[in-house]
Amino acid sequence: MLLATVAAVATASVATAVYAAGRGASEGGVAAGSLGGQASIAISNCKAPRTDFITNDTTGLSTTSTAYVHFPGMAKVISQGARAPSYVLVDVSAFTFASGSGNLVFVSVTLDGVLCNPTETQFSAQDVTFAQSHGFLCAFPSIAPGSHTVSLVFRSLSGSTVFLHRPAMQIDHK
Repeated sequence: MLLATVAAVATASVATAVYAAGRGASEGGVAAGSLGGQASIAISNCKAPRTDFITNDTTGLSTTSTAYVHFPGMAKVISQGARAPSYVLVDVSAFTFASGSGNLVFVSVTLDGVLCNPTETQFSAQDVTFAQSHGFLCAFPSIAPGSHTVSLVFRSLSGSTVFLHRPAMQIDHK
């Protein structure tokens, strides 16, 4: 029995390695590919003394735009304290719907018109019957003290009609 289990695990490991090699993965468990224009950021020891929150209980708002559009009622002016530039973290949730083959809805956040990191998150793809709830966390690593506008934006990948319902944003900042 033990020999059969070891053989099964070894076979599965070889099959997984062959599958990964065929899909562009590199050796040693490191992802293949290269970093984009806004590479990874890391923020340590976050102690955000201020939290702002905004929500919109509206359903049925949609877009066919392939460029980001603002979601009505989802812009919040924040006052970034501190004496030097500091981070802004934004936690977003909503439910979305993108019906049909190849249809996707992407969601992001802007601060004074600049996209956050990561720049966009896919919320829905090829939905059939119901909208689904999603969430993501994004960051702006170095924002100057003063007033800034944080906005929720969304877009359609293909120009088909996509929906975003009842979004909420929590904005943590200095």
